[in-house]
Amino acid sequence: MLDVGFSELLLLAVIGLLVLGPERLPKVARTVGYWAGRARGYVRQMTSELDREVQRAEMKQYVEDSRRLLNQKIDLDDNSGTGQSPSAADDKKTD
Repeated sequence: MLDVGFSELLLLAVIGLLVLGPERLPKVARTVGYWAGRARGYVRQMTSELDREVQRAEMKQYVEDSRRLLNQKIDLDDNSGTGQSPSAADDKKTD
């Protein structure tokens, strides 16, 4: 995600110390840390939610494919037992 090394953090700390002063810097650092943790938690939550949705969609597709194949198998078994073509068996079912 963000690649921040030690030298960049040190530079930010020095700039923060110069701009904010030694009295306000610890409070600002805590606040920034708090909000960064909340943002990280939010991203983690959204990622897990997206993963669950992808798994749900894959499972739904698998069930639909299995149902379609099973229905084809049942239709083939029904048609092979009567000795009729699939269209003739379908005509008989509708009557």
